[in-house]
Amino acid sequence: MFHDAQTFGPELEVALAYAMGRDRPLLASFLGFDHALARALAVASEPIVGQLRLAWWRDALIAEPAVRSQGNPQLTELSAHFGRHLGHLVSMVDGWEALLLAEPLDVVAIEAFATGRAEGWQVIANALGCKDDGTAVYQAGRLWALADLASKLDDPGERDLVLGYANDLGTGLARFSRRLRPLAVLAVLSQRSIKERGTALMSGRRSALTALRVGLFGM
Repeated sequence: MFHDAQTFGPELEVALAYAMGRDRPLLASFLGFDHALARALAVASEPIVGQLRLAWWRDALIAEPAVRSQGNPQLTELSAHFGRHLGHLVSMVDGWEALLLAEPLDVVAIEAFATGRAEGWQVIANALGCKDDGTAVYQAGRLWALADLASKLDDPGERDLVLGYANDLGTGLARFSRRLRPLAVLAVLSQRSIKERGTALMSGRRSALTALRVGLFGM
């Protein structure tokens, strides 16, 4: 159903390039965390295997700092950057688990997946002091989740289901703060991907020019 790349996609590398220097480590740790959750699904031979991996993350994120696992560098990095906001990232785990357990993929799972990842974007906004951008960030995060998913689905019917859901939500975007410019880049690339029926977020010269424009000037 779902395939995942071994490393960050080019759209993520481009988005990070437009982050303010002090914010880049936090954003990179978030994207690495999201990638780890995606890999938990992609490499799981059975759903229960993926669930166990996701359960580890869920428990680690909500654990008290004094008892939190110290043996995972990725968790340590997330904790350092997100601090008191760390536990709210559990919404990301919930979203990916909804996708894992969807057999077949349906609208309920798609909605839960998009919601979980969009709430992850809101955690970023809160951690960077951009709480007022929450509504705009949430809408943009849902588009990113859906476009990213559609571009990685092998089944055309499933891809159409995700794209149909995205179009029903609407693909309009609002501006948000300069510190969230990397998210703006991903949001506009996602908007374009949905309109082009699930193409990769970075696909050709036009998407590169779009990323450059938004990265420099915003939406």
